[in-house]
Order: sequence, then C-alpha cells, then structure tokens
Amino acid sequence: MSNARSLGRGLNRIKLGTRAAVIATTLAASVGGGLALSQPASAAPNADHFLRAVIPCESGGNPRAVNSIGAGGLFQFLPSTWHGLGAKGLPQNASVAEQWQRARQLYAQAGTSPWYASKPCWGHRI
Repeated sequence: MSNARSLGRGLNRIKLGTRAAVIATTLAASVGGGLALSQPASAAPNADHFLRAVIPCESGGNPRAVNSIGAGGLFQFLPSTWHGLGAKGLPQNASVAEQWQRARQLYAQAGTSPWYASKPCWGHRI
C-alpha cells in the first residue's frame, strides 16, 4: 500500500481542513526536507536573536540537556541532524561554541522550521 493511501486511511476521522494541513506538511517534509510552516531564513529575524529566544524553550539554558528522544544540547539537536551538519559525537558533549555554530548553520539552511514544535514558547520573544 502506498504511503499516501495509508496516510489517507489514518486520517478518515480527522476534519477536512486538518487533513489537508497534515498532508501538505507531510508532502513538504518529504519533498523539501523541512516544514513549510515557518519563515525561511531570509524572512526570519536575525539568527542570533532567534536562537537566543529558542534556548530557554529547548534546553532551559543547559548545554548538556538531553530529552527523552535523544535530542541534546542547547538547541536540542537530534543526533541525525547534528551529524548531517558535519558534526561529530553528540551535541550535548560538544562545546557551547560548536553548538552555536551548528545552530547558526541549521538556521541558515532551514530558518525557524527545525524549532517549530517549541514556537508557542519562543514565538512571543522574537
């Protein structure tokens, strides 16, 4: 069964508007590699200003923080994202300077979308 068909069957009980949003998000993520729900880097605020707003939401300012799914560091990088940026080891074991460098790199590539899940926390700060 195709992914689209199985996704459609799982959405039978969801309202049409919500279904369209889920499908559009899924397609955007699978085609473009990111979510189309937040600003591109060029339209978003200054990277450091944005990233400073994200830190309390993601890690509470703890560069060694690790969440229940294995995301770590100030910016809660998943290991796969961290390695995709060319980093070695785990984000929570990297220096604060490297965590900032990789966060700026990710922001330049994807804008605010990697941190979209925590937007209710940082959205009013930027």
